[in-house]
Amino acid sequence: MSVLFWAVGALMLAERIWKEALVIRFFQRPLPPLPKPPALVSILQPVISGDPQLAEVLEGTLRARCSYNREFLWLGDENDPACQQTCAAIIARYPDHAIHYVALPPPPQGFNPKMFKLMMCAPMARGTVVCVLDDDTVIPNDGLERCLPYLDQPGVGLAFGLPYYVSFTNLWSSMTAMFVDSNSLLTYVPYTSVTPPFTINGMFYAMKRSTLARVGGFMGLEPYLADDFAVAHRFREHGYRLAQTPLLHPIRTQVRDGAHYLRLLRRWCIAPRESIMRYITPREQAIFYALGLVPALFPLLALAALLLRPSAWTLGYALLYFSLSFAIFAYNNARYLHGAAPWRYAWLVPVMQLVFPLQALAALLAPQHVNWRGNVMQIERGGTFRYVHRR
Repeated sequence: MSVLFWAVGALMLAERIWKEALVIRFFQRPLPPLPKPPALVSILQPVISGDPQLAEVLEGTLRARCSYNREFLWLGDENDPACQQTCAAIIARYPDHAIHYVALPPPPQGFNPKMFKLMMCAPMARGTVVCVLDDDTVIPNDGLERCLPYLDQPGVGLAFGLPYYVSFTNLWSSMTAMFVDSNSLLTYVPYTSVTPPFTINGMFYAMKRSTLARVGGFMGLEPYLADDFAVAHRFREHGYRLAQTPLLHPIRTQVRDGAHYLRLLRRWCIAPRESIMRYITPREQAIFYALGLVPALFPLLALAALLLRPSAWTLGYALLYFSLSFAIFAYNNARYLHGAAPWRYAWLVPVMQLVFPLQALAALLAPQHVNWRGNVMQIERGGTFRYVHRR
């Protein structure tokens, strides 16, 4: 094998170790002090029917231990009676919680459905802190306490958490969950040590209501499909920093079949390409490729080297690389993700390392449209879109 391959191979082993060291250091840092707890936290949660775990997710956040006063605004659709019934039943079971269900009309053409709901209902929030929460995401015990103190750090305008998946109901859900759980910490945490975050995880984020008002709220962000990056970009344009916090929030969603899995993958691949990569600086692009794209493609290179030039050396290297990756996953799963990924699906860790780059390439070569919960959208250059078919 060439000297170049072994040099790259050594670099990729060092990359794994370096990233994991940064993850460990990140979670060892003490939380910043919170000068004054918020009087009320408003949680805006767009909701829609379709996932059988919706009620379990909504109730998970309601039951979670929290020292702050909270109000919940569940933002539904007028033409979604199934969701209305689900939410009404939960509200009846939790009379001591401040929960308000808001039914909204369909968004106009070219309006992101999630952003449309946030635009319409953000003025209803009464809290000094406003949170946005997806309907497949749970704020765990003491979750807000691990996130909101960062809003009082100098220059911080928005704080967000780290997602991991807990749904292993079938093979397709397990593939999705194992991919996220084996990559999320190594993807999201290390890059923030070399550059300030330039995007956020849109499943959950928090900001002071006064700061949200100063940046103009959510108005004007409705044309963009990647709403998380649109929000992050707006806060950065106004001079605010984004704070990655140690809040780990579980995501519980069911991927029904192979078609659903491929639609989800396509959206994950196309939306960032048409939004993040067109707006971040060249330095940030270089960091994205160096810390994200190259390590994601390397397992295929290691396998190709083993198949094309089989030897004890290439076999030993492949075993070392994949064993190291698996050991890091196993440690993070036990130490930080509360054992979310069951051992019976552990074989999916190396499988997803090899399969995902091929699936991502196929998704990028597919037609420029995505299916977001029944809404088929044609993606335009720059991250905007138009509806091809409504839910």
